[in-house]
Amino acid sequence: MNHLLQDLRFAFRLMTRTPGFAFAAILVLALGVGANTAVFSLVDELLWSPRPFAHADEIVQVYSQDRKHPSSFRLFSYPTYRDIADQNAVFSGVLAYNLTMIGIGEAETSRRAFGSVVSSNYFSVLGVPLRQGRAFTPGEETPSRHVPVVIASYRYWQSTGFDPGLVGRTIRVNERAFTVVGIAPARFTGTMMLLGPELYFPLGVYDLLANDFFRESGTPTLDRRDSNQLFVIGRLKPGVTVAGAEPALRTLALNLEKAFPVEQKEQTFFARPLPRLSAGVAPPTKAGLTVLGSLLIGMAAIVLLIACLNLANLLLARGVARRREIAIRLALGGGRRRILRQLLTEGAVLALLGGVVGWVLALGGTRLLMDSLSSRIPFALSFEGVANPEVFLAALGFCAVATIGFALGPALRLSRIAGTEDLKAQPGQDPATRRRRRWVPRHPLLVAQIALSLGLLCAGGLFLRGALKAAKVDTGFRSPQTLLAELDASLAGYDETRTLQAYRAIEERIAALPGVQAASVASIVPFGTVSQSKNVRRAGLRIEPGARPATAAEGRSFNARWTSIGADYFRTMGLPILRGRAFSAFETDQTGAPRVAIVDETLARDLYPEGNALGQHIQFADAGGTVDSSAAASMEIVGIVPDTRWDFFSAGRGGTIYVPYAQGFLRNAFLHVRPAVETPAAAAALVETIRREIRTAAPGVPLFTIKTYARHLDSSLQLWVIRTGAVLFGVLGGLALLLAVVGVYGVRSYTVSRRTREIGVRLALGATPQAVQGMILREGIAMTVAGLAAGLLLGMALGQAVAGMLYEVSAFDPFTFSVAPAVLVAAALLACWLPARRATGVAPMVALRAE
Repeated sequence: MNHLLQDLRFAFRLMTRTPGFAFAAILVLALGVGANTAVFSLVDELLWSPRPFAHADEIVQVYSQDRKHPSSFRLFSYPTYRDIADQNAVFSGVLAYNLTMIGIGEAETSRRAFGSVVSSNYFSVLGVPLRQGRAFTPGEETPSRHVPVVIASYRYWQSTGFDPGLVGRTIRVNERAFTVVGIAPARFTGTMMLLGPELYFPLGVYDLLANDFFRESGTPTLDRRDSNQLFVIGRLKPGVTVAGAEPALRTLALNLEKAFPVEQKEQTFFARPLPRLSAGVAPPTKAGLTVLGSLLIGMAAIVLLIACLNLANLLLARGVARRREIAIRLALGGGRRRILRQLLTEGAVLALLGGVVGWVLALGGTRLLMDSLSSRIPFALSFEGVANPEVFLAALGFCAVATIGFALGPALRLSRIAGTEDLKAQPGQDPATRRRRRWVPRHPLLVAQIALSLGLLCAGGLFLRGALKAAKVDTGFRSPQTLLAELDASLAGYDETRTLQAYRAIEERIAALPGVQAASVASIVPFGTVSQSKNVRRAGLRIEPGARPATAAEGRSFNARWTSIGADYFRTMGLPILRGRAFSAFETDQTGAPRVAIVDETLARDLYPEGNALGQHIQFADAGGTVDSSAAASMEIVGIVPDTRWDFFSAGRGGTIYVPYAQGFLRNAFLHVRPAVETPAAAAALVETIRREIRTAAPGVPLFTIKTYARHLDSSLQLWVIRTGAVLFGVLGGLALLLAVVGVYGVRSYTVSRRTREIGVRLALGATPQAVQGMILREGIAMTVAGLAAGLLLGMALGQAVAGMLYEVSAFDPFTFSVAPAVLVAAALLACWLPARRATGVAPMVALRAE
């Protein structure tokens, strides 16, 4: 213990004698440890951290799959859920739920949020005790009972300032009063990790809250067996595995099909582990998250490795000056073990101090990231980040790894020195250089550092290029200053007829305003949080089994985005009608109007490759394209418009069908308003007028947001994902570049300072400062070129690994692989030139007297 205290005191004393070196070392370690801690906290939450459930490994999701079309899945009806709960032999408990978008009333406004409508045993099956209050009762679960009670999430409670009287209080949801009966525990976000609903409701109020995005207009109520609207989650009995449960679930599905041959036709059941970040009808593939997590951890580990190489280089360079000190200690009887322990203690102190600073940096960075995300999604976020004890322990582990990585090698090398030779060494003479082999680089660790830095810099550059392209995406719409206002008449209790009347009145009033060119409602907005798609096929075709269709399009269905729109939508969005006509006001306002549709060029080409789509009839179909709808359900194509882009992650533009608003009715709508003068100032001047006209035309209908289309696109969640990826990988690449420059500068600066006498001799014998600078720069160039060759290969490998995550950028993008090496070469040469310039500026006589 006394020896350890002595080592610690000596380490701190050495740091105070060389504060510049200590500061640089702590900063380098802080960047390396901080990056790894922040990345670990994110990946831990996404992939590894345990769910806040009792025996979470027993929780699985049940899926309903079509046996004839294995790619087709669907949700469960309430009666089917009850049958699974009562008749299964593999689950100790079964729950049901669904998500719904709600409007939470706050003072005079409402805000969008997600809620979850759950069965009464939701919390008990998951094994999650409420923090306060009670769970729902079986009576409150009964469909259409409409008991207005709610359980608040911990995040919602936090938003009220942890109001001690929240339980028992009434809150306003969808313009209805609900009584809070309980509060969920901290970190509980429902069945997903990280993201969760703000409020939980009993299934009995589903019909009051279910949003049009989650069920189509006219869907039967929850208690009908043909109303498939629920996710089903089960807790496996002790000793039952996921694979072991499948035979029993398949048998249960067959029994239900016999009992209900129409509703359960061709359906089979199976279970899979509960997804961590999604709520879908089909099992998700974890590969995407795993690849992203592995890539982030790998790149962060490279940053830490670069930091360790950086410090190892600096310690080796500084070790030259300490060789005589260590040789004297060995000559006076100091043992190698004692010397080794002292050097490792010095490294551990630096690592711990750097780890503390890095932990603080990671804490701030992850909080900024989560705050940025929470402003773009209507979910409650629960993220402990680096405050998690597991992450703190991981940070200590990174410090230990860093200590071994940068301190062990130099310590072993210094503790093996030959005492007599080093006692005779002259000041400025590096014994190591005398034994250097010609085929080994002078600073191999620095070469490796440059190579790793270039690899990360190339990967970061690829993501940055993708983000820049995404910011300039061509959507196909030509109205960036069009204003978007989100409305939801269901929150004001409007039925379908009244909603159509209200939206038509809003369109007419706002279109008549001075300074407005056109106005129209639409059910979906491009690059929004929610999108919808349906399968479309030619109408009236009945292809007999085994028969060959006349053309490739006959008998096939094509998946296409769809949206319902008002009469002036295309004029409002600056989208021309290429052939045919737009919808009439009668078609968009009257549910009994003839069924018509407008398609884009891509869908028209897919359905009718012969080129005669206009005037043809189409219909919606199932995934197999085998549905034969009646003639009344078919739609006539009355117009064709250009292709548009609706999201960032689809393969390209095109594949969209537009229907009149009354025929694709949704009470949640987006009002599009195109100013007569399309400038930001003109759009801003209309905002308050639009608010006033909406309140007048549709009293009680909440207006959630109003912003320009350009701002909407800029705040898109998808663009945030692309930009965040660019920021994360760009920061890692930038850190790598910074560490490489610091490493090159530190090593070259220290090496040049040790060669001050040599430089003085050269200058005294007639060498010019430019010649000496050239000699030093050539050494730096040799190191840099060796690092570039290996770095380009690493960059190409990383580019191939992230190819699937890049937005419209090649994994071997020529621009990135030209600029990144150029930036690194320029920075490395600058880092070499500065010490050389400073050294050659010293007078030769002063240099000759230097040690």
